[in-house]
Amino acid sequence: QQLAGDSFDYRWIDDDHLIVYLLDVSGHGISPALLSVSVHNLLRSGTFDSEALLTPDAVLTELNRLFQMDRHDGHYFTIWYGIYQASTRTLSYASAGAPPAFAFDAGVDGSVSVTDLSTLATPIGMFADTEFSSGSYVVPPGCRILIYSDGAHEITLADGRQFSVHDFRGLNRQLAESSNWSLEALLCELQALTPAGAFEDDCSLIELTFD
Repeated sequence: QQLAGDSFDYRWIDDDHLIVYLLDVSGHGISPALLSVSVHNLLRSGTFDSEALLTPDAVLTELNRLFQMDRHDGHYFTIWYGIYQASTRTLSYASAGAPPAFAFDAGVDGSVSVTDLSTLATPIGMFADTEFSSGSYVVPPGCRILIYSDGAHEITLADGRQFSVHDFRGLNRQLAESSNWSLEALLCELQALTPAGAFEDDCSLIELTFD
């Protein structure tokens, strides 16, 4: 409905490493969309060599140096950035102002445990001296990981209540414990919660499924 500031990517940068990220620029319209594309192109262009891309907190530090909001029409952006190493089944990640990614691990009894994947930092561009940190998660077989923009959960329900990250987490856990879990099913559930059947903000979703 409007020009958005979300962008995302996932790709193998070599035989052992998968890069995945989702960023959300503040505001709507041409300026946020162009900034989002600029960051996306930078991460795709080879400006960062493969070795540099493997360190999530270093990538966020460099993005923060390059994209201070006072040089980009006052826009900042949130980002969740991860590197999966297939040989060790380890996902290294860092985030800046983004909601936590969720890792869903199904037990033999059908129950599902949920692990939040997040690191604390202000959005990219707000402060030049922000320090970023990385986390890691050993991915179990059969795990699914959901990465999303805040527009997926920042919706107003029919009773006027605001849907929260906690509510969103619970809904996804319920879906993960059913046979009906897919991004399409999640979108239908979320849209059914809203009076107009539509999202108020940009909504982007990435699901990673691991053997």
